[in-house]
Amino acid sequence: MSTETHPAPSADRAAERAALVAAAHRRGVRATAEYAVGATWVIGLWFWVIALLIGGIILFVMQRAGDVEITAVGGPAESAPYFLLVMGIVMPLAMIALHVAAGGTRRSFLHGLVVSGVVIGATFGLAAAAVAWVTWWAADRYGWPTEPEIDRLYTDGSQLGLVFLVQSVFCAVYFLVGAVVALGYYRAGFWRGTGVALLSLVPLAVAELTLQSGWFGRALASAVGLPVLPVWGAALGGLAAVALAALLLRAVLRDVAIRPVEFARSVTTG
Repeated sequence: MSTETHPAPSADRAAERAALVAAAHRRGVRATAEYAVGATWVIGLWFWVIALLIGGIILFVMQRAGDVEITAVGGPAESAPYFLLVMGIVMPLAMIALHVAAGGTRRSFLHGLVVSGVVIGATFGLAAAAVAWVTWWAADRYGWPTEPEIDRLYTDGSQLGLVFLVQSVFCAVYFLVGAVVALGYYRAGFWRGTGVALLSLVPLAVAELTLQSGWFGRALASAVGLPVLPVWGAALGGLAAVALAALLLRAVLRDVAIRPVEFARSVTTG
């Protein structure tokens, strides 16, 4: 009887395999993020054109009436989170089957979506802050009132950093929550998917309650007796909302069964 034994894999070979796995993971994350961010911005350019056009029409009508309300003029630009909620629903359904079929993993897809949410949130937040600043500048130049009708973290568009913080967090959370909703239905079907959708309201509520920079958030905070938080409290609450959305996304993607590509196509095209 042969007593020959085979040597265990060397540490070098194990390290090489780990490096290959890590490189493949990075490629999957990058591919997901690049596609999601690029496609969202291609469509998002039309959103910004329409939002600015609507804001211009509102300004024209208010000027004709002799009563300019600057918060109403800038309102369409602040609807970016709701646009991103829709994009968060659409993008993952169009990508997940192809991502896995191309050799990606659910983990790389998850990380790519989280990176996408952060990048999309920051870039759309920056665009919203720029629009708010230009609107404030025009109001200051032409003597239009700039005082908001509701309490919020920032008083006008001149506070560029605070506007950027608020809008970036909102945009990131709404995009990630949209992904949670879409993948919850993808994973669990209608009834349990609806339960996931209701659970996804938690990070939205955390973001709205802590940032309180819109009609809904301030009304909700008033209903529960929560005052406007200091900047550090709002920032921590915003980070908590992003983290909660990412954790929910991880839960719905964990071991999810991948449907045929035809399923994603039928959902995204109606």
